[in-house]
Amino acid sequence: MVYHIVNIVVYIVSIAFAMVGLSCFRFDQYVRKNKEREFHIFFIVASVALGYLFASFILAFGNLSFQF
Repeated sequence: MVYHIVNIVVYIVSIAFAMVGLSCFRFDQYVRKNKEREFHIFFIVASVALGYLFASFILAFGNLSFQF
């Protein structure tokens, strides 16, 4: 039970870190005026994808370190 809660927390925190990390780039220079909604959808999908990859790495690294 605790393992699943830790996994969920790690995924949520890593997605939040990805959103903060992506927000430091100035993507607004490259977005057309009438395509802001599509950009926000892309931003959320990219944040979830990067957060998932980062969380998977952290959890796999944690599992390997506990095995040794």
